[in-house]
Amino acid sequence: MLEKRRFRRVRFTAPSDLIHNDISYRGQIENISLNGALLSFSDGVIIPQDEKCALIVWPDEENPLLRMEVKVIYANFTMIGIKFVSMDEGTHDRLYNLMAELGGEPGKLTMERKILELEEE
Repeated sequence: MLEKRRFRRVRFTAPSDLIHNDISYRGQIENISLNGALLSFSDGVIIPQDEKCALIVWPDEENPLLRMEVKVIYANFTMIGIKFVSMDEGTHDRLYNLMAELGGEPGKLTMERKILELEEE
């Protein structure tokens, strides 16, 4: 299968809440990039593709939570692939730093961040 991702994902697990139509679904991040993530859920979740949701992630005690708007790209009963749509600058910086801590290559991370900035213009 041809890989479509332009942003490198790294393995990362952390508790998360995906909020859609005022319903909160407790899940877990499985992997993450500067542009999106894969979430897993023990209970089934049905959210249509292209729907926008809020996502809250608790990385660990040392890092503050990440809160952002996301769009569902892929969904089945227990896994949802999301794209980050918007977040404040502080969250963006924390996500970048988290990716660097997780072993993201600094040169690639910088390039990916510049791509995101260009797409936002």
